[in-house]
Amino acid sequence: MADDAPPFDYDAALQACLAAQKGTIARHLLANGEKVWVRRAGARNPAWRYRVLGSVAKLLNLGVLTPVPNLGGEAGIRTEAARLTSLAAAGVAVPPLLACNETALMQGDVGVHNLQHEWHLVQTEGPAERLLQLWQLGLDAIAAVHTRGQYLSQCFARNMMYNTIEPHIVFIDFEDDPGQVMPLALCQARDWLCYLQSGARFMENGHIAQQAAQAWQHTLAQEDPAVRAPVAQALRRLRPLRHLQAGFWGNDTLRLAAMARLGHI
Repeated sequence: MADDAPPFDYDAALQACLAAQKGTIARHLLANGEKVWVRRAGARNPAWRYRVLGSVAKLLNLGVLTPVPNLGGEAGIRTEAARLTSLAAAGVAVPPLLACNETALMQGDVGVHNLQHEWHLVQTEGPAERLLQLWQLGLDAIAAVHTRGQYLSQCFARNMMYNTIEPHIVFIDFEDDPGQVMPLALCQARDWLCYLQSGARFMENGHIAQQAAQAWQHTLAQEDPAVRAPVAQALRRLRPLRHLQAGFWGNDTLRLAAMARLGHI
């Protein structure tokens, strides 16, 4: 009987995938028909990058922008495995961790379309109401994480996988841990700033900036004051950028400019 079959050996499957995998991360189809992602330890990231970012955060007196070290390598694997485990235990929607060793991990497949992809489709095809619904879906997902006393990592729309069958968000990418360098309130404030930065231009281009700002402000108002204060402080520091719209400023600057505008509607 099927119930008597031994459990699938994900540890052995991980070793088999690694033997065939050339890149750092790849999608695999297992013998049991299950789709998974395998990430192997890559090169460590140079520490000087984080010293530079730390200097900028210190200059602006913005603790919420304190860089979170992502050293990559085996340390990154350990961090991601620990965060996936702790978030799942708290009821946060993340990919299931199926197997892990010192050099790699295997996690369940949660689809290939992220929230940013969905925004792009709706922004070009409409309707505007659908774009606002997707924006609110992301807001609600982040708020639910915080309600559980948790925080995310790189909380950009590209790391928020969208399940189209039963619409909900699954969070990915946990190679770094903000909780190692900042208190919970700043970790959660950082989540909001990441989301706002990744979505503000989409909302402007979709001509719903006003509605999106109202939805974001309403959701943020439910947060603890210790979370709202650093978000407001960061937006005040970014306010001078709100007039920048020329293409020569580059995408990174224009995303910050859109963030500053949406944050002050």
